[in-house]
Amino acid sequence: MPVFFNGRLWTSPATMSAVDDSAMANKNLSVGNVVALIGTSVGGQPNKALSFGSPSEAESALIDGELLTAVKKAFSPSTEVGGPATVIAVRVNPAVQSALVLNDASSAASVNLVSTDYGAWNNQIKVKIQAGSTQGLQPTVQYGNDYFTQDNLYRNAFSVQYSGVAASAVMSITGTAVTLQAPSGTQVASIDLTQMKTVQQLVDSINIVSGFTASVLDGNGAKPSLNGLDYATVVDVKTAAYTATANLQALIDWFNGSGEGFVTATRATNAGKVPAAIPFTYLTGGSDGVTTNSQWSDAFTTLQNVDMQWFTPVSSDPSIAAMADAHAQFMSTTGRKERRSICGTALGTSDANAIVAAKALNSDRTSLVHIGFYDYDANGNLTLYPPYLLAAMIAGAFSGVNPGTPLTNKSLSVRGLERDLRNPTDTDPLIQGGVLCVENTSKGYKVVKSISTWLTNANYNRVEQSVGFALDYTVRNVRDALDELRGQKGTPQNLARAVSIADSTLRALAKPEPTGPGVLVGDSTNPAYKGITAVLDGDVIGVSFQCSPVLPINFIPVTVYAVPYSGSASA
Repeated sequence: MPVFFNGRLWTSPATMSAVDDSAMANKNLSVGNVVALIGTSVGGQPNKALSFGSPSEAESALIDGELLTAVKKAFSPSTEVGGPATVIAVRVNPAVQSALVLNDASSAASVNLVSTDYGAWNNQIKVKIQAGSTQGLQPTVQYGNDYFTQDNLYRNAFSVQYSGVAASAVMSITGTAVTLQAPSGTQVASIDLTQMKTVQQLVDSINIVSGFTASVLDGNGAKPSLNGLDYATVVDVKTAAYTATANLQALIDWFNGSGEGFVTATRATNAGKVPAAIPFTYLTGGSDGVTTNSQWSDAFTTLQNVDMQWFTPVSSDPSIAAMADAHAQFMSTTGRKERRSICGTALGTSDANAIVAAKALNSDRTSLVHIGFYDYDANGNLTLYPPYLLAAMIAGAFSGVNPGTPLTNKSLSVRGLERDLRNPTDTDPLIQGGVLCVENTSKGYKVVKSISTWLTNANYNRVEQSVGFALDYTVRNVRDALDELRGQKGTPQNLARAVSIADSTLRALAKPEPTGPGVLVGDSTNPAYKGITAVLDGDVIGVSFQCSPVLPINFIPVTVYAVPYSGSASA
């Protein structure tokens, strides 16, 4: 009788096999600890998540501006806890590229140049086109003292000659067709370049036309013939072999290649001739744009597609902080990518005004920093930076430690504070008011308590950012691990798998540092997690468990029992 095995009904006798690799699933944790920053900069593509692995990478792309400063501070927030491996940056200002049109000798557009980067600085890029010292062209692109140039830039595509009995023969080339005439005025072939898109295919098509012989030159057989050749009009191919060139495309390819980095090029519509020689000519039209709340909103929308856990808007605007908190709340629920925001106020914010601002947020996912800090700028000058840049530094510090690690009592790499807070005279009201404050201690400039702006109750996971993130990290990892069951059959076997998957993930989360994250904590008497259950009801598997996220040590009461001395003495 037939046998059903591995998704198939077997009728003819056979020896079958199947491999069940479900136990081979990677049990490692899948969620990262990444920081993202949003702000204005001189360089970088607007409204795009740019990923940097070092401050130098960020400087090369962003060039200057508060966003770059924030990225640098986030990379080195503290010598005590280190910094993140990756920083994501989103340029919020709506910058546009600069451009230049290169015309041919008849003043028709030949090449459209656009700056690679965005912003007003690109208007300082200049381009020069000269004849090559031997043949072809010599383009030069320059910005400041940096330039790219290439002499004798040309491309010989193929040669063609007519050796038939006709008294004359000519060829014409356009962007989409090659026409052969023999004698002149009598068309013998029209080759459609939409069908013969490479030089090799074109040459092969010419060679089947009686009397015509063509050869690929310089190994350019794979180069495009469709909109890739220089135009030619009734050129003689009878007297001698004619060399068809692709110098215009060679120039465009050079602009777009690794040999030049300031501009990109496209072929102008119906262009078939190389640009005419021009002296240095500047690109124009680049602008940094005017940033409004609309651009900030767009940037937060962009971050919806970024898997990050901490972020800071590089702005003191309360409306932007509110927008950041709304983003954190949405992404931590509907978006299913939990995250937390560290925001900052403007310089000169009083304690009272900071408490008012924190109360307005009153969020378990957003912290508020209100003290500026001193540090050296790129020129070595001691500079006072605003609180929102200190917020970026703290976000970077959170991203540089294991999930669940508080920043309480952790030092920050600053050279001074805007003003010193008195502990507890000033810090107590600030903490009670939901402000994440920093103090000047004999052992460095330290975070007093790494709290959110939550004021509604004293739940650890609401008030302590580290505890809330420990729960975020736990929930996200368990949810991601269980997601492999979505779309599987609702069977007792998969019900057991749900319990097993949850157990494996929670065990990894409970593994203590340094081999694990130590997000969950427990012992033999009180385990880090327990009570994993899975219930199948219709098309729903509900999984539940109890876990103990690690809590910070905020207070260390010391009790001394003093007793009078008693003793005796003798001579």
